Amino acid sequence: MKKIVIAILVVGLLITGLWWTIRRRPGAVPLSEDNQMTFRVETAERGSLIRYVDPQTPLRSLRWLSPVQGGMLVVQVVTQSDRQELSLFKNGVFQDSYLIPKPIGVRDGFFRLAELRAALVVAGDVAVLLYATPGTDELPLLVALDLQTKDIRWIHRALGEHLVMTEGPEGIIYLFGLKTPPVRLPLALVSAEHTSPTGARSAAKSIELPPEVLDIADLKPTGAWTFLLAHRGGLSTYLGSKGWVHHPVPEGDTGLFKEARPALGGGGKKYWWQPFPGRLIQVLANGTPKATWSEFPTAEPFSKDGSLLHLLGVDGSGRLWFDLSVPAEPASAKLATGSEGKPESPTDTASPTRPALQDWPTYVGQGLDRLYCWDPQKRVLQRFKWADLTVPTSFQKPVNGFTLAPESGALLLPNGSTAWILPLTALALKESTNVGKPVQPK
Repeated sequence: MKKIVIAILVVGLLITGLWWTIRRRPGAVPLSEDNQMTFRVETAERGSLIRYVDPQTPLRSLRWLSPVQGGMLVVQVVTQSDRQELSLFKNGVFQDSYLIPKPIGVRDGFFRLAELRAALVVAGDVAVLLYATPGTDELPLLVALDLQTKDIRWIHRALGEHLVMTEGPEGIIYLFGLKTPPVRLPLALVSAEHTSPTGARSAAKSIELPPEVLDIADLKPTGAWTFLLAHRGGLSTYLGSKGWVHHPVPEGDTGLFKEARPALGGGGKKYWWQPFPGRLIQVLANGTPKATWSEFPTAEPFSKDGSLLHLLGVDGSGRLWFDLSVPAEPASAKLATGSEGKPESPTDTASPTRPALQDWPTYVGQGLDRLYCWDPQKRVLQRFKWADLTVPTSFQKPVNGFTLAPESGALLLPNGSTAWILPLTALALKESTNVGKPVQPK
């Protein structure tokens, strides 16, 4: 009997010691089922305030990515123990957290310091994550994480900075960068596909770029093997086995926006191309122009904003969202001295919506803290001033240049280990103006 009592005491001490070790070293255990407690979510100013509040796990870095399609928010959490974690939220509601295992063949130093640069999420299925490590020459790493099993489906290494995916059931991903060719990857592994020791998928295809493509700005898939490509030289369409079709930048660019990049938007088989601010072209899937809008009418006292509208994207209801580009002062805007020593006037011609070049500094000096939303069906353009936005305490209101992803249906304001996410439907849009019919191509 005495031996049984001693054995019970020994087992009890071992269990107590194990419990105490787990309490003292939380970073050494895998993620638990109740790990959502590391984030606290509460309602704030018509949005959701998300706080990282784990006091036991030392935090090395936390990155809030811009919300992606479907209202998904991706957060990268890296602890002092070099554990790569990922947390997902949908419409401000916590979904799950994941421990990202280091893929076979990936260097330890790369993975410990890897920054999550971009992500795509198919809710309930898979998250495709793009990692890169600053200061190294190693190729970025794509990881496809199964959201059900929490295992890695596949990895791939290639140059690129941005991720986009087709809208249809074909599930095609494109990785691209400013000067790197698009890489086409099926979301699902194809039959008999294999990977190399360096992490290259055999189904990946790099699309060779023709000389007409100059500095890629945006890519919009239009099918399983086709996409639109906006770049400094115009709009190019890749038609798979049929090759490329190119459309040059249309006339009308005054050179005011040297830093502004062309943009693409789309949804529901409707595609939009903005070669430069103030000009918007609806195009077909093959890139052929269908209709053109220029110098959108904007309400007073900001009637000249129409020339500065910069396309951010298209939301789920088909509305287009714009911020304002800051016009640079080109050399022609400065008064030059002629042969007789008299100042020469700039050659730019003023219009009701486009002031003369020398007037832009005065106009910009009044502030550009505005957002615009255009409904092409109702032909109504509405304005929202960031000054009218009520934000939680300790958060700063957005200013011009704030990153907004309309396709996600939300805006995100990060503030260290806290972030505030607000549905776009909560913005009180005002000062409506009617937009006339477009110019039809000849």
